[in-house]
Amino acid sequence: MNKLPLKKKEIINLFKQQKKIVSTFELIDLKEANGRILSEDLKSKINLPPFNNSAVDGYALMKKDLNQNKIFYCNRRIAAGDNKKIIIKSGEAVRVFTGAKMPSNSSTIVMQENTKKEGKKIRILKIPRYGENYRLKGEDIKKNKTILFKGTKINQQNLNLIAAAGIRKIRVFKKIKVGFFTSGNELRKPTNKLKNSEINNSNFFALNSLLDKKYIEKEYLGNLRDNLKSVKNNLSKGSKKFNVIITAGGASVGDEDHLIDALANLGKIFFWRAAIKPGRPIAFGKINKCFIICLPGNPVSVQLLYAMLIKPLLIKFSGGTFQLPSSSKIHVNFSMKKKTKRMEWIRVNKKTINKKDFANKYPKQGSGMISSISYSNGIIEVDENVSNIKKGDIFEFYDFISLF
Repeated sequence: MNKLPLKKKEIINLFKQQKKIVSTFELIDLKEANGRILSEDLKSKINLPPFNNSAVDGYALMKKDLNQNKIFYCNRRIAAGDNKKIIIKSGEAVRVFTGAKMPSNSSTIVMQENTKKEGKKIRILKIPRYGENYRLKGEDIKKNKTILFKGTKINQQNLNLIAAAGIRKIRVFKKIKVGFFTSGNELRKPTNKLKNSEINNSNFFALNSLLDKKYIEKEYLGNLRDNLKSVKNNLSKGSKKFNVIITAGGASVGDEDHLIDALANLGKIFFWRAAIKPGRPIAFGKINKCFIICLPGNPVSVQLLYAMLIKPLLIKFSGGTFQLPSSSKIHVNFSMKKKTKRMEWIRVNKKTINKKDFANKYPKQGSGMISSISYSNGIIEVDENVSNIKKGDIFEFYDFISLF
């Protein structure tokens, strides 16, 4: 086990080395596929487009008629879905609509807006270039071309592609089984009648929501009491049923924090503690064949660690690719001195001024300040070697919409 807290880059390298857990697959209907992970490469069953067609509403012309004259006879038309086999004649324009099959001897369309109707004839107001507004068979995707690779997560962007390629059923990895615990004698179901040192168990709702993914089969395993024997029994039992167990709380160094001792006694600890603020008391290990992820008890740490590091790991475990969340550059609109040598995730609100993005620091930055997640819209990431933040400095900004 590590002697010093691991930096973010070291944790990422460790997570990238892990292999997928799920190897079996199931065949599902495409309408049920959103959010699942492909277990095989997908090849298009057809050409896209499947035939030569018009990209606009307009008139098909012969190549040799281009630039020859501006008035054409027109009494034939082709609509989308028509299967007419039309051969265009010299001096003729054929009315076509968007998506309609092209006349076999034409590959140029003059847009409707660039014509004027004169009885049974049309006048060309702007001569098109040869091949303009024409979509060639297979121009987008060729038949039998690989369109998506094994490990790709199905989403709104590629569902349309799969359907257009003529695929109705796909093979996806079976769902990864994730059990999760909260931890602490003080936790209660949400109530406004708390007694003594009780607190509402918000971490249950955070993890229950974060794990609500189509590639995950989740189950809440209850709240761990502050008792080593009980913690060991619960972890041992759960490790035989789930691929991954996630805990929130009980991974620090207090006398009532038993998770690390339990994990060390039952299995193996790969690392404990991170050089990240908030998020220091995180651990990663294994009992039997079950991976154990111990998150801190502070709600902000739970959500940020999950979004920034654990979510990519679970996708990799599920057969997908380990991909970190995307970020963008932003100017900070404040100055501060960083108190620790750890990487910091500072909650901010993004504001655009004169087409530049600026980050305003949320005033309450403690790891227990739940409002810092609710009332800000992202974080900036400040590296370990930065000690002073000056107004105008540029950092990586992670938007909560994309993170969560």
